[in-house]
Amino acid sequence: MNSSAAKNRGTPRRRMTVEKRREQIMDAARDIANAEGFHAVTLDRVAEACGITRTLIYQQFGNLSGLLVAMVDREYTRAARDFAEAAKRPPRKGQSRYGAGVAGVLEAVDASPATWRMLLMPSHGGPPELYERLEQARDLTQEYLATALREAGVNSSNFANPDPELAVRMLLAVSQELVHLRLTKPRVYTIDRLVAQAERLIEVMFPH
Repeated sequence: MNSSAAKNRGTPRRRMTVEKRREQIMDAARDIANAEGFHAVTLDRVAEACGITRTLIYQQFGNLSGLLVAMVDREYTRAARDFAEAAKRPPRKGQSRYGAGVAGVLEAVDASPATWRMLLMPSHGGPPELYERLEQARDLTQEYLATALREAGVNSSNFANPDPELAVRMLLAVSQELVHLRLTKPRVYTIDRLVAQAERLIEVMFPH
């Protein structure tokens, strides 16, 4: 036996902390769901991906449902944090607040595509909590858009569409489509191209 092998055998392997193990298990569940859909996520698949036993997953999450709910909550929290950061991004010279926010969200999408794909393009078979979070996200985004427009001094008198509520809903639908395009065809729909379109939309809907 060579000296390096003997040295490695004599060095005890560090055990993963409970928190890191939880993250590893949730990462594995998310990656399987992202690649194949929620129906493909099983305790056996997750255990195999992590190199652990099903018993450890039971200890951490109780059952498969508990694991999926914990994973969905984590991804929702991450996306909400990224959205909040994007919403606070100051516009560059000549850029609207909406355009700056869209750019920030699209960069967050690039950083964590599996997270945003789960929330905007959910596969069948997800836990009920996933669809509850989707409704929450939609409501929060719509509220943010309405507040941003009020703070910018936009009112019914200078809307191209005289119905502010419907205008905000239209803006929400377009925003979701921009993210969807980035997720599905990132080479075709670059961030610069999508942000430029967002700016054109703002000019048309809310003329100065």
